[in-house]
Amino acid sequence: MVSNHLNLVRAPKRQIDKSVHAFFSAFSPNAAGELTESFRFILFSEPLPQSNNITTTRAAAATTTQTMSLSSVAASASVTATSPISFNRKWILKRRPVGVFDPNLDAELVVIDKPQNKDEHAATNPTNEQLEIEDHQVVVEPQLLSVDAFLRTMYDEHAYHGSLPLGATLPAMGYGRVVQAGPKSGHSVGTIVAGMLQAADKAVVDGKGLMRSFRFPFLDRSACLGLLGLTTGLTAYTGVFYVPSKAPRKGETVVVTGAAGAVGSIAVQLCKSTGARVVGVAGGPRKGEYLMGLGCDAVIDYKDKAKPLESQIAETCPSGIDFVYDNVGGETLDLLLGKINPNGRVVICGAISQYSGNLNSKTNKVLGPSNYLKLAERGAEMRGFNVIQHIAKLPFMLVGMFYLWARGKVKMTEHIETGLEQFPYALQKLFTGETIGKTLVRINRDDHE
Repeated sequence: MVSNHLNLVRAPKRQIDKSVHAFFSAFSPNAAGELTESFRFILFSEPLPQSNNITTTRAAAATTTQTMSLSSVAASASVTATSPISFNRKWILKRRPVGVFDPNLDAELVVIDKPQNKDEHAATNPTNEQLEIEDHQVVVEPQLLSVDAFLRTMYDEHAYHGSLPLGATLPAMGYGRVVQAGPKSGHSVGTIVAGMLQAADKAVVDGKGLMRSFRFPFLDRSACLGLLGLTTGLTAYTGVFYVPSKAPRKGETVVVTGAAGAVGSIAVQLCKSTGARVVGVAGGPRKGEYLMGLGCDAVIDYKDKAKPLESQIAETCPSGIDFVYDNVGGETLDLLLGKINPNGRVVICGAISQYSGNLNSKTNKVLGPSNYLKLAERGAEMRGFNVIQHIAKLPFMLVGMFYLWARGKVKMTEHIETGLEQFPYALQKLFTGETIGKTLVRINRDDHE
């Protein structure tokens, strides 16, 4: 199934359109038309219809029906707002982190009691208060925020993902309800949007950077940040199936680093779905047990002081390594290269071990692999990627991942912290290894809850 799915990317537009529509028709006939329109817009930049509502039914003990819109709706001629905006808390970058991110030193929770208003009268009437925004901006009340490792790199002065100025609000991928919309924002009040938001009660963002959020049949909306999230599940899918010259194969030995994290845990399951033998690298017995429960054939505990990392790699990979999905970098990657087999593939997804002081530093250096010549000696390859470089394949990533989930081949473990005040601490836990799976912060309840 995977090989047939991968071939779709080279198929004619009509074939792609029919395949996507047929897939969704099997699960949700009412939703199929508009989901297909959304994918057509993403892949071919074709316009979406003005307005359609679709109803999806959640498969649960008690059936819940929700109406949502996936297509663009023209913004009103003037800035509109719903719900009171009486105050706004937001996390700002207080200083550039030195080494590991410390929420108590590097971030600050700022409370704005009286936001600026275009209408002075609104200041005395909270129900009509509006934040002052540009015509292309929207105000979003975040419901769920994603905690991703790449956010730490944005706190440095020079960063690949864009450097955050001191005093700026901490960004975060997420989704939420639009409560105020500029006339040129492309969004309307009351819709649920997803994209790069902010760690704030009211996120003021450019409407062009957001898209309408929708729920896949039978899945919670949180799946758009985890299992079907661009920076999580779809990143894992891209790295396993699109980046290397050959995806893992039955009987090959695969090693996934950062295997208990959001991307790593999905990569483990995707590699297992191919029939490969999978070894997960993580820290501590708790994560080891979790990975064995996911289906790992063996686990390497890099925190085990009794067994050096090199000896654990030799013990768990006696026949060498055919495929590496790396999220860690540094010494771990270097040792894995020493065991790479002829025609092996190494996929570089991230390097979380280097994000806390080495990357983007003027004084420290990124610890790179000194064993890179093993690639030449054994005819192996090493290739890095950013999921945005493969964005044209987005519809096929979604369909492929959904198919594997429906077959019970992949699932997402979520670690959810509650409350805006927890956001920077959740990020800290990500780097200290206290969370398993996808780390999220719940700011407001979802509309369906």
